[in-house]
Amino acid sequence: MQHRKKLTASFRRLFVKNSDPREKQRFAQWFASLDLSGGQIFANLQEELNTKNRIAQHLHAHFSNEGHQTPLRKWPLWRTMAAAAAVLVIIAGSIWLSTPTKRPYQLVFEETLTHAGERKIITLSDGSIVSLNNDSQLKYPRRFNDTLREVYLEGEAFFEVAKNKQKPFVVRTGKLNIKVLGTSFNVRHYHADKNINVVVASGKVGVGTRGSRITWMLSPGSQLLYNKLTGDAAQNIVDPLDYTGWQRDELIFRDERLEDICKRLERWYDVRISIHTAKLKDKRISLKQQNESLATVLKMLGMVGEFKYRINGKTVDIW
Repeated sequence: MQHRKKLTASFRRLFVKNSDPREKQRFAQWFASLDLSGGQIFANLQEELNTKNRIAQHLHAHFSNEGHQTPLRKWPLWRTMAAAAAVLVIIAGSIWLSTPTKRPYQLVFEETLTHAGERKIITLSDGSIVSLNNDSQLKYPRRFNDTLREVYLEGEAFFEVAKNKQKPFVVRTGKLNIKVLGTSFNVRHYHADKNINVVVASGKVGVGTRGSRITWMLSPGSQLLYNKLTGDAAQNIVDPLDYTGWQRDELIFRDERLEDICKRLERWYDVRISIHTAKLKDKRISLKQQNESLATVLKMLGMVGEFKYRINGKTVDIW
């Protein structure tokens, strides 16, 4: 509506007594060369020509000198002006509306969830593969845009990113932004965890935090432990197989606190574990088990960590 008002005002300036003759001439030249066929305003070419001729007659009558006006039809000036301006507004407005405009692509997001004791494999639109561990959530576009591949993770996942130098791949999790071009790496970030854990299996990974220019560059075998409370980060050299064993049905604990081990067991076996002896929570244990039952894993942990336990359905008590 605003565009039509401005256009109407422009046309009306041509019909005042003191209008600039040069403007009239330019307008007449423009109108004579106007091609309306692309706008699809008229039903056929003949209708277009008839309409242009009628407008041309009224314009000619008005633009000619007062003593030589063509007596085509005795219309008041305001009717001639209104008719010409109205039709031209419709023509120009229709052409403007029919011109295709490039709208930004709207991302449509999907979410994949896993529950305790469940894992899933996701293939993204660019061919990248994501293995989603227990009790995790991945949010990702159904189709990436032209400049960036961006996903959101809560939980744990292993990423095998398809190479594309023109389109970086970014994983956003907590306060961290993990940026790669084509590589494989594991990310663990559960809400209850104190740290966000990033381990690189192949390629290079850049890790930064929101609102900061600091970036940690990781190469294969590198681990970044980011403390969510303090913002401190530590880089270590590790064996990536120890952190991706869950894909092979392996439970691998390397000098981990019993409390942290129990959180992983809860997600793995879909149980609830309570530690009733406070000093046991910080007990550090190393153990590797593959595809074993909860009872077998607890038995081995109890032997190494010197504690007792009781399984009652989906609850476990340790003391």
